Amino acid sequence: MRALNLFFCLSIGTLVAGCDSATPPTGDTSESPALTTVSTANTNCPIMGGKVSTDGGTVQWNGKTIGFCCDGCDEKWEVLTDQEKQQKLDEAETESAGESENTPTDSH
Repeated sequence: MRALNLFFCLSIGTLVAGCDSATPPTGDTSESPALTTVSTANTNCPIMGGKVSTDGGTVQWNGKTIGFCCDGCDEKWEVLTDQEKQQKLDEAETESAGESENTPTDSH
């Protein structure tokens, strides 16, 4: 039973941490290649709903660059039909718009 509880806790921890963005490296970066920022058509991942990150990667679809929150979401995207992709993208855009509507503003 103890092993089952440990397995359950580790599984939940992996799911929660799975889409967490990595900490940027510290120290001398003179040997590192220059990073290029890519503009995506979406701010929220159409698969998991998290914020689009550089770790998540991008794909081209219908002339748009679609961004994802974490590694693996792009593979889940690829198996969807075009209709499912459009629905997921619309839902992600609606979620993103809802977040900006719920952001508190200073009304003094």
